Amino acid sequence: MARREKTATESLLQIALGLEMIVVFFGALVVNGLRFYSGWVVLVGTLGVLVVLAVLYRAVRYPAGQILGHVVQLALLASFLWDIAIGLSFAVVVAFWVFGAIRGPMLDRNKPSASQ
Repeated sequence: MARREKTATESLLQIALGLEMIVVFFGALVVNGLRFYSGWVVLVGTLGVLVVLAVLYRAVRYPAGQILGHVVQLALLASFLWDIAIGLSFAVVVAFWVFGAIRGPMLDRNKPSASQ
């Protein structure tokens, strides 16, 4: 059975989501180390965000998944209200998301179709 070929948009957005998962993990280590919240609150919050990002990782192949991804990116940018350093960290990976959301469709349009 032939594997489905991923679009450039899907690949770029999945890379951005992978980076976000890494930022969430290390951000959780920092928040736990600073003892802002109890360990259970940090653990549950981190696992919740990681589950959302993992589901989104699979869903970006669909247009609705990409729209949901935009909403999640806005929610991550709202972390500026919580902590400036974490907000800046997410701003960097949201910039990767924006790049993938803009440049991916351009690359997909310029790609020759398989039927030619």
